[in-house]
Amino acid sequence: MKKKITALLSALMAFVLCAACSPKLMPRPDIEYNVNLMPDKNTTETLRIFLPSNIESEQEYINALLPGWYEMYPNVKIEFDARSVDDNAYVTSVNAAIASGQVPDLFWTNTAYYYYLISKGCIVNLEPYYKTEKFEYDKAVSDGADTSDKLNIDGDYYKEFFDMSLYEERRYIVPRSMDSVVTYVNTELLAAAGIDYKTDERLTNDWTWEDMVEVCRDVSDYVLSDEGRASKYKDAYGLQAEFDWEAVFNPIMLSYGSQVFDKDGKIAVNTPETKKMADDIRALKNDGRVLRVSTSRSSFTNGNVAFAFSSSGAAQMAKNEQIKGKFDALPFPQIGDEPKIGCGFVGYGISSTTEGVKRDLAWAFLKYMISQEGQMALINGGLATPSIRVDLAEEKQWSKGFQHLNLDAWLAFPERKVASNFFMAQPSEYSFDILNAIQSFMKNLADDDKWSTTRCIDTLVEDLEEAISA
Repeated sequence: MKKKITALLSALMAFVLCAACSPKLMPRPDIEYNVNLMPDKNTTETLRIFLPSNIESEQEYINALLPGWYEMYPNVKIEFDARSVDDNAYVTSVNAAIASGQVPDLFWTNTAYYYYLISKGCIVNLEPYYKTEKFEYDKAVSDGADTSDKLNIDGDYYKEFFDMSLYEERRYIVPRSMDSVVTYVNTELLAAAGIDYKTDERLTNDWTWEDMVEVCRDVSDYVLSDEGRASKYKDAYGLQAEFDWEAVFNPIMLSYGSQVFDKDGKIAVNTPETKKMADDIRALKNDGRVLRVSTSRSSFTNGNVAFAFSSSGAAQMAKNEQIKGKFDALPFPQIGDEPKIGCGFVGYGISSTTEGVKRDLAWAFLKYMISQEGQMALINGGLATPSIRVDLAEEKQWSKGFQHLNLDAWLAFPERKVASNFFMAQPSEYSFDILNAIQSFMKNLADDDKWSTTRCIDTLVEDLEEAISA
């Protein structure tokens, strides 16, 4: 079967055609290089940052860092290279930024996208900085010196979020925040359906997938009743699942015991565990108003869905007027005996074309971003998810004004949290095609019952074979 030409691959082909006139990034960024953790404060320079134009909050976050940054480096100007970012546009936007003649010094990325940056040599291995920072911290501790300006990854941060960016035992990213999937709860819709969020024994931090489905069925029964049809919730649903989001489908698959690839990199999805998961999702889709299909105009943010999976903070959710003051949160529901919770990072990598003083300045900017002052600046700038700093996360300063909510939903069960690392079973240049294959599979299960679940799995196997073919 010929490899499918997706919009993503078309964008890649277009970039290849114009490669002769664009900067050539390193095919394999340097593994070792000299670093300077204390660039001259009087340096005059400009750092260009690639970030999403369609995620307005990201620019707000970086702007929140600038006052503190300019106090340290008043002559190092920060410029934005803002471009559209989503699963189809990321490759096109990165390639356009590279071909522009002004390669960004810092690239925005997340848990899924950064494999592409590595595959194209766009970002440099950051281990020389991480190792030097550790050496300087350990030396200060040994000497009894002040460590307030030192980076202590092992003690001050959730180290696992830094290690999510490990590729071939090297880290390429500095995370600005942690993302952990929670379940938002529409308390007003539940109340209309006769369910008390505060007292219902199914709605606790220990809740299970079965608990959630049972409550969704109660909501569906209400919506389809005469009372529900006469109410403002006549178009409501139980769950807005977003099954095609990797931070959702990855923990679900793992909880069911379904793997995309085995330890040898061979396709491993055609199993009874995958079939069980597929049948269960299809059953939800066909069960009244339990599962919202993607074609529905009803959504959690417009008040017409009882539950929604999301990694957004409460402050971001409260920007939606129709749900503001009517929601709370629970952890991702427990599935089976080995439940998982999806998590990941959003962060920045340093361009492999940025060298010397500029590279050291780029590191200084990222180090400020994750300092206590920088993290508080992000929080005050609207970032309302748990800080990567243990102290700020556990003090819950990241969600000012929302202490009445169940903020433990974001922090509960750290041992269950898993990043989407199935990409690492294959060469990084295949990551987007692998992602597209699984997304199509999940959409087919949740949105389209024209195909049997067996056919959906067979098609997934075919698509994965194409995705990893040479």
